[in-house]
Amino acid sequence: MTASGATISAEEFVLPDREAFLRGLDLTRPELTAVNAALERGDVEAAGRACAAHFRARPFASPLLTDWSALTRNPDFEASRADGLLAGHMWDGYSVYEVPATGLDWHASPLSCVTRFPVLGTLREAIFHTGDAKYIRWTVDHILGYMNAYPIQDFAGHTVREGWVSHTTVAKPWYWCMIPERLTELSETINLLRRYPQVADEELLRILEQMVQEVAYLRFEIKSQVDARHNGGCAMIYSMAQALTVLDDFQKTPEWRAYNAQLAAQYLHEAFYPDGMCIELTTAYSASVSLFQQGMAYALRDEEAIQAVRGKVREMVTCLVALTDPTWWLPSFGDLYAHQVGSYIEPPVPRWLDLPWAETVRRQTFDGPLPPFTEWPVKGQAQWCGYYTMRSGWEPNARYMAVDAGPWGTTHQHGDRLSFVLTACGAKFIIDPSSTRYASNEPDAFVSRQPSGFLHNTITVDGVDEFMSHHRVPNDDRETKEPLRNRWETGDGYTLFVGSYAFAPLKPVRWERRILFVDRSYWLLQDILTGDKPGERVEQNFQFEAGLQITFQDNMTMAAAPGDARLVLLPLSGGLAPQLSGGDRNPHTTYWPSGTPTTVLASEDNHDQIHGRGWTGRGGHKLIPAPAVTYVGSIRLPASLTLALVPLEPGQGLNTLPEITLQTISGKTVWSLPARDGCLQFVTRVESCFAEP
Repeated sequence: MTASGATISAEEFVLPDREAFLRGLDLTRPELTAVNAALERGDVEAAGRACAAHFRARPFASPLLTDWSALTRNPDFEASRADGLLAGHMWDGYSVYEVPATGLDWHASPLSCVTRFPVLGTLREAIFHTGDAKYIRWTVDHILGYMNAYPIQDFAGHTVREGWVSHTTVAKPWYWCMIPERLTELSETINLLRRYPQVADEELLRILEQMVQEVAYLRFEIKSQVDARHNGGCAMIYSMAQALTVLDDFQKTPEWRAYNAQLAAQYLHEAFYPDGMCIELTTAYSASVSLFQQGMAYALRDEEAIQAVRGKVREMVTCLVALTDPTWWLPSFGDLYAHQVGSYIEPPVPRWLDLPWAETVRRQTFDGPLPPFTEWPVKGQAQWCGYYTMRSGWEPNARYMAVDAGPWGTTHQHGDRLSFVLTACGAKFIIDPSSTRYASNEPDAFVSRQPSGFLHNTITVDGVDEFMSHHRVPNDDRETKEPLRNRWETGDGYTLFVGSYAFAPLKPVRWERRILFVDRSYWLLQDILTGDKPGERVEQNFQFEAGLQITFQDNMTMAAAPGDARLVLLPLSGGLAPQLSGGDRNPHTTYWPSGTPTTVLASEDNHDQIHGRGWTGRGGHKLIPAPAVTYVGSIRLPASLTLALVPLEPGQGLNTLPEITLQTISGKTVWSLPARDGCLQFVTRVESCFAEP
């Protein structure tokens, strides 16, 4: 893009005719001799046939495209999902739609994302495994139907920031969220379709022409999204690289590929912290962005621009490995639902980076070298993103905790500062509540982003949960430009995290959370509340995974997982009482994000999201009830809320809980914490804390 706000003219990307398309090929290549000869004698039709024949036969040796020849067909493939599409049962990832007999309306259907071809992956599977012509023809007709509905010249004068209305209105094909995925789907699909005689030469050439023109349009627009460090910029870089692989025979491809490599290096440098986490700080999105950038970097690894950022890619992979829990899942901090780590690391990348332990984790196995660290950031590493992980080891029943204590993130923010997740004994226990998709028109939809602070494993003070800004102070830090100063240390028999959050100006209260991992066995969690008001009513929330059974013994909470592993919450100070909620649909006041009270947790397409605690999501169209335990009560400031988080293996009884004692001496409290080789002392005051053997 040449200037902010500039738009591209049709002359800059629209091909006037077939001959212009063919003359855009690198006709000096020996394999295109027949195309060149036909053009020299003025036979454009023959040149087109020669081009199609070459395209059908040529190899694509790139990790960016599926190598269909290396895959094995499944003779028993279940094609019912593809059959549903052929019967008119359409979807776009948000909404569903029954296509009328007159055919798909590319402008007026309720499928907002139909122009990014979300269904082609399903069709490719059916085509590859069955070879049935009905799937081939439907796919070709679907692509050509889009091209007829949106002539390429209509893109002229529009930017990628235009064209979105709602999740039930078709987005324009030039919108930033449509064009990259469409080019990805076209690249993968034409790479498969070219193998089948049921696809006419003319159809192949039309699709290739469309790709050339859309890539030229995107090349003009892409810089603005990369400069904004937006995840759309990442998708554009990746999809352009895929498309340029398909368009390798064209004159402009080497120049465009080098430019794309420069943008990829820029994005790697600017959109990721030095510790390897994306600045968006939404793990589901950030891990996907990392995956795309890993793939780009590997595919373009010989480009000088990429070689200069190889070290950053190492940090990106290390970050994903560090966040992975013993069941191979990433925590879902932020929007949507993060998946298992194997889906976020490109297969060839660990070997390229000389990280054999990352390959072990990518394969989700214990058969191979394991990571050389159990705490991350590792000792001596600067804190940037604000994610911290501590674990007893890398075995499947290891104890693991991840804490979120960084900036809010540049997009998709949640009120989850100082929230944490806990996995132990092979089970997820405490989770950061994940969300559904953003919208759905299904009749039983119950959609929510779950952004509000009270839903997370945080503190609420007199009904005020975390907020991001109140006249933009003091908590509006969405990004950090220098390393964080949270306390993060590992000593003899312990790991200690300390971070804080201020409720000012709404409440003159400061909250400091201390988490001590004792002997890699259990945790002591201490929430210190200080401020000018003498008394406050507080809520200390713990969101558990769906399917856990919660019981109470006095004020002690026991969460039992399938398989009989348990997590015990053992209060030691504070005097709060536990309350259980699950699937609460009642309105609940939140101050997220602006510091203004509301019962609307979020709103999408004019649909307000209103509910209470006790939910999680799986990225589907409705929330799932999940137990939440909230310790509630009135306190006098300063106050210390202390509890132990103790995992119990199957068969372990409550009699094996550590016998934690305390002594108060001269204004300080000394906690004696049993360990395998003796006792760890944790000395706490309102203003400070330290651990010692």
